[in-house]
Amino acid sequence: MRLTPASAPVASPLVVLLSGAETLSRTRDLRAIFRITAETAMRFVDGSYGLLFAVRFTPPDLTVGLLGCCVSDGTDTYWDDVCDGQSWLPVDPLLADCLHTDFGHAIMHEGDTWRLAFAVGALGQARWVLEIHSPTKPRTADCQALTLFLRCFENQHQAWEYANLDTLTRLLNRKTFDDDFERLIAAAELAEQARQEPAERRTLSPNITQPCWLGVVDIDHFKKINDNYGHLFGDEVLLRVADLMRQSFRNHDKLFRFGGEEFVVMLRNVGEDNVQTIFDRFRVAVEDHDFPRVGQVRCSVGYSRIDPRLSPAELLGRADEALYYSKEHGRNQVNGFDELIMSGKLRINTPAGQAQIQSDIDEIFL
Repeated sequence: MRLTPASAPVASPLVVLLSGAETLSRTRDLRAIFRITAETAMRFVDGSYGLLFAVRFTPPDLTVGLLGCCVSDGTDTYWDDVCDGQSWLPVDPLLADCLHTDFGHAIMHEGDTWRLAFAVGALGQARWVLEIHSPTKPRTADCQALTLFLRCFENQHQAWEYANLDTLTRLLNRKTFDDDFERLIAAAELAEQARQEPAERRTLSPNITQPCWLGVVDIDHFKKINDNYGHLFGDEVLLRVADLMRQSFRNHDKLFRFGGEEFVVMLRNVGEDNVQTIFDRFRVAVEDHDFPRVGQVRCSVGYSRIDPRLSPAELLGRADEALYYSKEHGRNQVNGFDELIMSGKLRINTPAGQAQIQSDIDEIFL
């Protein structure tokens, strides 16, 4: 009797979930955590299209912000960070149904498609909602299994926050800075290479060719705030400044509490004619904000353009030089390193630094 070769085994849906949970447990990158979660859920319910939303409860309104989408061609799934998460939208009835139950889900039949929505988090505390479009209606047991998998996602995200966020302000912490700085320098190098390509041969979006920037923010006279009002109100100032940073900068900009009253901002692909305005908008937001009991608070900012030819220490040093100039010349102002150098307000004393600055000037004007 002649045997027919066995076909490759097809993973059962439960194995798909278990494999996804195991992969999640080894993942340290936040965007990868989102992607793996959406792709695993899509494969489990044979979804064709999925959306992952962040949830914001702002009574009496409930809004969501799109984080990304996942598409399946029947064989593979593809994740795309399609939105910066800053556009908050009202929820439709399906999403509202699942968000008003404890770790709940909701199902709706529309034409030949089933819309599935899963809340990630307890009643009134959900932070995400996953929507999946599928040609088939999942069994109740499958919905329960997927809900348990999404708790693995929630736990992994909490572990990521514990490792990467400042405990007070919930901004990125100091120990995450180096890796993100390396990625920022790599993005600046990519942008520089793209700018050198002839316009007709460029394949990247025009936005990708824009420079990257590093900004350093320092709250003016913060010690006096602590001394006069106490550390409790000093902490409240730090919290309010962190919130103003989230409101002033884009969702994908990297915001750090660097230590004490100092913060760092990483901007990707921002035009030279816009960067001063962006940082000054934040400075004005701080100045105009009414801080509890303290009243008015001001901050100083220094920033520098990311030149991939320089070391991380040199790049951070340039932003610090610009910040120091802001604080030494009246505070409550924004200054850029390159502009200070070219206007003669700031001088580099080391021969190597002077040679590099002259090279930069030659590149711009010659």
